[in-house]
Order: sequence, then C-alpha cells, then structure tokens
Amino acid sequence: MKVFLYKQIGDYLIPSEDGEVIVVVDNFMVKAYRRGTSEELKNIKFKLLGEEFKYLNKIKELKGLVGTEIDENYALAFPDLRTRILKLNQIIGFLFEEYVYTTLSKYFKVERQKEIYVPTKLFRVHNKPDFIVEGKIAIEAKTGDYNYAQILDYEMKYPLGAIVFPYSGICKVKRWRCFFNFIKDHQRVINWIRYLLG
Repeated sequence: MKVFLYKQIGDYLIPSEDGEVIVVVDNFMVKAYRRGTSEELKNIKFKLLGEEFKYLNKIKELKGLVGTEIDENYALAFPDLRTRILKLNQIIGFLFEEYVYTTLSKYFKVERQKEIYVPTKLFRVHNKPDFIVEGKIAIEAKTGDYNYAQILDYEMKYPLGAIVFPYSGICKVKRWRCFFNFIKDHQRVINWIRYLLG
C-alpha cells in the first residue's frame, strides 16, 4: 500500500507535501480522503504532469479492443512522472496481453503461462512463455523492450515462436520471428501460425 498527499485545485488533484487530500493506492485500487476525516472523495481526477496523455490514448484504444475496464488512476495516483509512466506501461502491457490472448483464442487452442521446464535452482530462470499455441508455437506479447536471454531460453524448447508488438518497435531474435503492429494487422500472425501448423 502507498500513501500520497495531494492538494485539490478545482476538479484536479495536484501532488503537494502539505496537501489536504490523502491518496491511498493498494494494488489496482485507488481511494482519496479529505485529510483528518473519513470523507472519501468520489470521481477524483489527477492533473497530468507531462507525457501521460500519449500513454492514456494507447490504454483507451486497448480497452476498447479488449472490453476490459481498468482504472488509469492506479498509475496517475503516483506523484512523480517517472513512476506514472512505468505504471501506465504496465497497464498497456496487461491490456495488450489480454488482446493477444483473445485474438489467438478465436482461431487456435491457446495455453497461457504454461510452465515449460521442470523448475530447479540451477536451471532456467525463464520458464513461462505468455502463450503456447496448439502445443507447438510459443508467443510472447511485448509492448517495448524484451529480455533476449528469456527468448533464447524459450527457443530451446520451442524453436517455432514469435514476439508480437502492438505498434512498431525493434526486435532481434535467433530462430523466432518478430511481428509489429499486431493491433492493426493481426492476420499476418494468424496466417503464419496456420502455415506452420500445416
């Protein structure tokens, strides 16, 4: 649980060390109280500090595609821009993974977070690809940077696999393929999987 102080100016909450509003963040739950009372503030709005708008637009697009409601205030409740962007990216990653899962599941049998190695203390730190399609093809859904060592671990068990990105990006893999702009054109991935499955 995190607790922050804000001051209220008009309809918006602005970070302030001597603010009259206490904001509590616990997992994805955000609540605000008038300091010194048990009065909970409803319909709270956090003033944007800078670059959040472009991330909020991506979240809005993904929420529309997935049909999942998630409260962006979970990210905006943090008083510093760096943490806000980190949390907004987490939300984007969560929603994109949901979108990839629901899309692939319309066409194929998809297992999620399946353990692919027997875990030991000395072997394999990366053990659960995002998705296994038809028991043969591993798919990782990434919204930005990815761990190359993680992909190499997965390639040993699943030489057929791909990393899919919602938008453009940079991707380098050894055996797998990289697919960009999955949101606009997921059919390329579907066709590629069908080709591999024969």
